[in-house]
Amino acid sequence: MLASTLVLSGCGCAPSATPVVDNITIWGTWDDTDIYQQFISQYKRDHGNVKNITYRKFPCNETECADYMREVVQGLAAGNGPDIFQINNTWVPSQKDKMLSLDEVNDKLTTAGKEQIMNLREYGETFVPVAMKDLVSKDADGVQRIYGVPLWIDDLAVYYNRDIFNMAGLAPPPKNWTWQSQTAQGGANFESYASKMTSIDQYGNIKRAGAAIGYGKNVDRAPDILSVLMMQMGSPIVDDSWQSVFTNRIAAADGSYFSPGEAALTFYTNFSNRSQVAYTWNKEMWNSVDLFYAGQLGMMINYSHRIQTIQQKAPNLNVGIAPLPQILPNSKPMNFASYWGMAVSKQAASSDQKAIECWNFLKYITDTDQSDAYATQTHRVSPRIDLIDKYKQDPWLGVFADQALSATSFPEVNNARISTIFQNAIDSVRDQGITPNDAITTAAQQVSQEGADLSKKMKGLDY
Repeated sequence: MLASTLVLSGCGCAPSATPVVDNITIWGTWDDTDIYQQFISQYKRDHGNVKNITYRKFPCNETECADYMREVVQGLAAGNGPDIFQINNTWVPSQKDKMLSLDEVNDKLTTAGKEQIMNLREYGETFVPVAMKDLVSKDADGVQRIYGVPLWIDDLAVYYNRDIFNMAGLAPPPKNWTWQSQTAQGGANFESYASKMTSIDQYGNIKRAGAAIGYGKNVDRAPDILSVLMMQMGSPIVDDSWQSVFTNRIAAADGSYFSPGEAALTFYTNFSNRSQVAYTWNKEMWNSVDLFYAGQLGMMINYSHRIQTIQQKAPNLNVGIAPLPQILPNSKPMNFASYWGMAVSKQAASSDQKAIECWNFLKYITDTDQSDAYATQTHRVSPRIDLIDKYKQDPWLGVFADQALSATSFPEVNNARISTIFQNAIDSVRDQGITPNDAITTAAQQVSQEGADLSKKMKGLDY
């Protein structure tokens, strides 16, 4: 609960000056200090009562960032943690007990007769839809509350080597291409493109891979690719209680029933099955990102943050970027989002004014001008709906921006653990000869257990 330190002016006396906030501490993972310096300086000029804002960057790998989150938890427990901290889009369910919602601050402002910082309707009209799904949470009392703001939006797309496409006689992928052929005549689809670019020698060795898909450990973002396949096939992956539903059988267009989890895993692992026409990858291949940089891979599915490393490590690589394939050519597109945002910690509630300034700062850096400046500096797509069209024109970011409004996610109770579960399911099919049905059933049980553990934690029960 926020401390009751707001100065109310209903007594007929002169209003008191805005309380001083000595310092606001921000912890982050991906951005250097200079990225925030201009925003901090301007905010302090506009809010003279805020004396200092400090930013501290922590090292963090691309999938886990466990050490960073441990530092946050320990710092908050000791009373010297961050007032604002960067969060992955999947972290709100498991970490919101450490977060101060915007709604708590808004309630205090309303009580004091002051304007709210941002309400739920404005939030939904400002940011891409997935932010409402990830960073707004329904609490035990049934009320939806805002726990964070997105700094950028990213989604999966297909990087392709134009030179390898040309050698295979392939045109650039169309906007409405699919994973597999939908007609007897074929048509542009990911599977056939991968097959046409794959080169296998007389001994069965892959000399050139058409696409990085089929195995887990050496395919960057393999768990995310499997996830979006399941979602495109009609599964939300988990329910509201974080229990797995991707093995639940659902109706297909022809009236039959199928398991999206099994179907997605079968399709995915067929690309590493030597007996399949789609065979293009195996466990002996280099890491997918390194192979693409080396110009020896036709297609790689990844996020926009790879653009900078491609430009740095392979500046002469002739790269194109295509939309993520869909199950059906004219279906409503479903893409997969991954991004980071900012949240205010409960430590900031040590005074009402600090809590207000923290949320005001987040509102400030995600306003149109600041969000555009931040995205430009960091080479990312702004999460603001009013800026998406601008980024659609960018020759590198355009595809990612075009997919931003259709990008979605699912509630991951522990994104590092869920990624490991899905990767293990993929690799067990090839390494251990486990059937896709058995592998995905085991994964479903493990995902449900993660959800049950979080439910116990949130109810105050022991693990």
